[in-house]
Amino acid sequence: MKQKILSGILVIIMCFILLIPNQSLAVMETNEYTIQSYHINMIVNEDNTFDITENITAYFNIEKHGIYRKIPLKNSITRTDGSKSNNRAKITDIDVSEKYTTSNENGYKVIKIGNPHQILTGKQSYTIKYKYNIGKDPLKNADELYFNLIGDQWDTSISNVSFTITMPKSFDKSLLGFSSGEMGSTDSSNVTYSVNGNSITGSTINTLNAGQALTVRLTLPEGYFAQASSNIDMFSIFVIILCAIFILIADRLWAKYGKDEQVVETVEFYPPDGYNSAEVGFLYNGSVDTKEIISLLIYLANQGYLKIEETQPQGISKKSKGFRITKIKEYDGNNEYEKLFFNGLFKRRIPGSVNMISVTSADLYDNFYTTLNRIKSRINSKENKNEIFESSASSKGRYLILMIIAIFILITVKPVIEYGESGTLLFALLFPRNRIYCIDRKSYRCNKNP
Repeated sequence: MKQKILSGILVIIMCFILLIPNQSLAVMETNEYTIQSYHINMIVNEDNTFDITENITAYFNIEKHGIYRKIPLKNSITRTDGSKSNNRAKITDIDVSEKYTTSNENGYKVIKIGNPHQILTGKQSYTIKYKYNIGKDPLKNADELYFNLIGDQWDTSISNVSFTITMPKSFDKSLLGFSSGEMGSTDSSNVTYSVNGNSITGSTINTLNAGQALTVRLTLPEGYFAQASSNIDMFSIFVIILCAIFILIADRLWAKYGKDEQVVETVEFYPPDGYNSAEVGFLYNGSVDTKEIISLLIYLANQGYLKIEETQPQGISKKSKGFRITKIKEYDGNNEYEKLFFNGLFKRRIPGSVNMISVTSADLYDNFYTTLNRIKSRINSKENKNEIFESSASSKGRYLILMIIAIFILITVKPVIEYGESGTLLFALLFPRNRIYCIDRKSYRCNKNP
């Protein structure tokens, strides 16, 4: 009986844990402080920028230096029709009533408010002002105001939330909607608001818990934000122009030095005059390997210096046939590689003999590889490669590499510095994408900013 009761309690606990929303697990509420009131005054301009003033009253239950305000620098929207849009915002004209510092961390502008040398407890008030430039509206047939009045990064409860939004021109208030709650919430029951001319005022009915947001969305006629900027600064324009110039330079260098003329291959059974088989392999491939150097054995035999004979296996354990190489005459040519190869074959001395005139595969097994490696390194030397490759083309390749490095640095360093992206520069262009969901025109979910 007791075992059944314990099992039932365990099942209930597990169900309770599974029913807890993910967001509430991600942002744990702290008891160190609470926000007793939060008022947002937002002036929307025709260029799709927002002049925002936030009046925050916090209560510190323990000794603290101040608060952090995180403002998103990027947003992503996924609509019910499948369309998606992304924007990167600029935050300027920051002004805070108390001492503060700013930094960029993981896609946020972080405002650290407070004096590190001053400890505070109890009730504290802060005023934060800034301009939020969200850039051009991404919709083609309409404009929209989509903004988190309160983001989901607060780690404490927020009571008495109120807001005033002043629009630059008239709008259809039937297309206005609010939502509050955790990511994915479409609940608008916690928000009450009224419209008076171009002004929207409202508040939340209940307290927002940690990780909960308050979002406004208003669908507007196309061209409402006629003066919106593209958020492309002079540095970005300079990078685009410079990249285009580098691409044109690379194209011209490739057209002049990188393209090889079409070669019609002919069937040849003998190497060209003045070249042995290893040298022909080097000219054809740009380098030689061991098998191409071994081909000198056949080449020297054809020249009358050697005789190659197949030998029968000896002993019970011998299964494969071997070979014997016999010296017919001393090498009298002037080719460095042929001479090294020929002398390497017969450099092993038999006790009691002056010159070795024949060797077997067993004689060469443990020592001839050193001769092969010596010849290979000499043929593949930098001096030889410079003779067959056009030096001007090789030098231009270095310029291309430098231009590629310059482009990579230009397009990665600025986002890393401005948006505080974490990770290596190799993946700095793969910025985390964050999603906002909207079920339909009149059902709004909270923005999920980075």
